[in-house]
Amino acid sequence: MRRAAAWIVALSCGLAAGASAKVPPEESYQLHCSGCHGPDGAGRADFVPSLRGLAVLLESPGGRAYLARVPGVAQAPLESAALAELLNWVLRELSDGREFAPYAAHELEAWRRDPLRDPAAARSALGRGP
Repeated sequence: MRRAAAWIVALSCGLAAGASAKVPPEESYQLHCSGCHGPDGAGRADFVPSLRGLAVLLESPGGRAYLARVPGVAQAPLESAALAELLNWVLRELSDGREFAPYAAHELEAWRRDPLRDPAAARSALGRGP
């Protein structure tokens, strides 16, 4: 009985350690973003916006908060530090070298508490269309 309990504890610890292992942002993208935005970030016409050139949104007042509050970002099953790494990777890889201030976990923490209810309207309000 003790031996079985020891195996269960060992297995649980191993699973917990594996769950907290750092996942590279490109893998996080494939797991959490590519299902809708596609493997290349192109999105789907009239349904899912492209992630290509996304850093331009950061130039609009409110654009930085918008990206953090989009439901797919705000409600991603990732800790804020991992989410910041993923969002920064997407901006770096899909924005054609455009400069931007990287997101930090602490700023995402606040914005994630208030996800957008209507992302298309919020994006239009930024002057960037649907």
